[in-house]
Amino acid sequence: MNNFNVFKINNFSEHKNKLINLIEQSPCKNITDEDQKISFTDYSLENNIKEGKKYVKYFKENIFQLLALDLSKKFNCTVIHLRHIWFQLYKKGDFHSTHRHSNHFTNVFYINLPDKKLKTKIYDLNNKIIEVIVEEGDILTFPSYLMHESPVNFCDENKIIISFNIDIDHKI
Repeated sequence: MNNFNVFKINNFSEHKNKLINLIEQSPCKNITDEDQKISFTDYSLENNIKEGKKYVKYFKENIFQLLALDLSKKFNCTVIHLRHIWFQLYKKGDFHSTHRHSNHFTNVFYINLPDKKLKTKIYDLNNKIIEVIVEEGDILTFPSYLMHESPVNFCDENKIIISFNIDIDHKI
């Protein structure tokens, strides 16, 4: 079974500026430590996915429903649970070193990807890079137990993503 999925957003150009504007209106913080340097994120700020974040409401109404239908078919499941959602804006020099999450699926929605070399690097269980082709406007879904990282942004332009975790379920 292929546990990776790349979902292409139809008419992404119609959504891009709206999402960036809504993200820019969101409360945010920066994170800087030995494992990551992220200029703007709302990770752990108002993490209630049902209220508060305007970009989340827009995302759920205009994009997530289509992704959930697609994943339901591909993973043969009936329920997709959105568990946690946040944005990250990487300025030049920002990064997020290798890490993994608990047992669910991780998703990366590429809102602004100034260079394809800035895509998320994912490693298999033998620590080899898994080559996945993504571009701006794509949502990459993969098992969160796999090590992954955001490489250092070497561009003058910001990399902007929306990350979210999902669980899949099959109700009988």
